[in-house]
Amino acid sequence: MSIQDLVRKHEEYRRNTLNMQASENYLSPRVREPLSSDLASRYSMIFDTKVHGSFVHNAYGGTKYQEEILSEVEELGKEVFGFENVNIKPISGHAAAMAALLTMAKKRDKIMAISPEHGGYDGYSRGYLPNIMGLKYRPLKIREMREIDTEDIEDFRPNLIILGASYILFPYNLKEILDMAEDINAEVIYDASHVLGLIPAGFQKNIEDCSLVYGSTHKSYPGPQGGIAMSNQEEVMKKFDENLTWRVQDNYHMHRIASLGISLEEFKPVSKTYGKLVAKNSKSLAEGLHQGGVRVKYPPEFSESHQILIEEENLRENFSISAAEFGEILERNGIIVDRVGRLGTAELTWKGYGEKDMRKIANLIIRAAKGEDVKPHVRKIVEQWNGKTLGKV
Repeated sequence: MSIQDLVRKHEEYRRNTLNMQASENYLSPRVREPLSSDLASRYSMIFDTKVHGSFVHNAYGGTKYQEEILSEVEELGKEVFGFENVNIKPISGHAAAMAALLTMAKKRDKIMAISPEHGGYDGYSRGYLPNIMGLKYRPLKIREMREIDTEDIEDFRPNLIILGASYILFPYNLKEILDMAEDINAEVIYDASHVLGLIPAGFQKNIEDCSLVYGSTHKSYPGPQGGIAMSNQEEVMKKFDENLTWRVQDNYHMHRIASLGISLEEFKPVSKTYGKLVAKNSKSLAEGLHQGGVRVKYPPEFSESHQILIEEENLRENFSISAAEFGEILERNGIIVDRVGRLGTAELTWKGYGEKDMRKIANLIIRAAKGEDVKPHVRKIVEQWNGKTLGKV
């Protein structure tokens, strides 16, 4: 079977499922189009400075429209996310994280980030970025996915505090952390990879006061895989851009940037409401599951974000399955989730599904966990989607 055939089979397979993975979202045909355009094989690298002794505007020729695209997308990013400076060049969220650490910390600095054991991103923990960059790492203590322990911060007195996580259900006590950071002369940065699409609707208060906000563009935000960085501090962003080029990556990918731009055009009209709809759907899904016997963590709020967390002990005790087996059972029934007990609502919300749909889906998940074949019922919910998204242009 050819690769092209396999791609078609993948398209058909995913088209007939409900995607509830918290780290994924849906791209409209308009957003996908640039990804397979001529831009996919073209370079661009703007310098406007001397390179090897000669002034260079752009290291490559033929970039007239590419430069216009880059400028337009940066402006759209500022309008949608509300920051004075935006960089859309990082080719991934991890690349943005590397450039952020290079920008905000120097070798032997002390940093704190949420540990993987409490839902934090593995890349900030021992053995990964801190080791590569010569940084001293200590995990942040966090209570029930929301309250960061400021006493521990005062004890360690880090140079840099990194907020944000892979498991993120609630906004943090950011104002308190910012105030403490000022007292101990520390910087605060925010990895918004998972909650980027929720920021314009006000998910995290005071986020604009962080020195740097960055992350990936394809989780709660419905854009192509890639990265973004934002700040109200011009010097920080200038240094970020310098650290990105030839330290973290070489060329930025113009087909992805164009795709991101179209997604911003679609997202802009609903940017202030989408995050609120996502949170309502998460809570509705969690309530339906919890009341039906599939217990969800942190009741009665459960979540204010695009994801909820299933209690694995409950799965083992009441259904005799692990979180991984739970995911496999759901996939056999046409519902795609990850294998760690995390369910996401971002993609379904972007496709226009609402709270009543979440209740129906919760019921089907419970029935599937009990061993019932619910594929025909899942298919009906899949087929009710009309191919449109909340995005408008």
